[in-house]
Amino acid sequence: MEKNNNYLPAVEGVLRGFIITVILLLIFAVVMTFVEVSSRASYIFYLITTILSIMYASIYAVRKIGKKGWLIGILVTLLYLSILYIVSIISGNSMVMGADGFARVLLAIIVGALSGIIGINL
Repeated sequence: MEKNNNYLPAVEGVLRGFIITVILLLIFAVVMTFVEVSSRASYIFYLITTILSIMYASIYAVRKIGKKGWLIGILVTLLYLSILYIVSIISGNSMVMGADGFARVLLAIIVGALSGIIGINL
């Protein structure tokens, strides 16, 4: 496999991560039309969706770039979360960055770094 020094695959990984996010959220929306879902279950689903999307995006980007796995994983995560934050502000659902928000960002960064390490070793 050819290793690329261009960081464009990181952006492509983020876009692929958002495609995963949209698909999972559409499935969840269909489920929510038929079943009443508690706010706790929704929170857990959104967290799992974010983690899976970041994992996929990081692994994809690192496999394409072929070096600096943990760093690329963190950069992909920060780009993903930044876009998610901007979209939430534009849609009027501004995310409050309290202790819970900080914990979610920290968890996402850790998942991104570990996914980058996994991606470089696959």
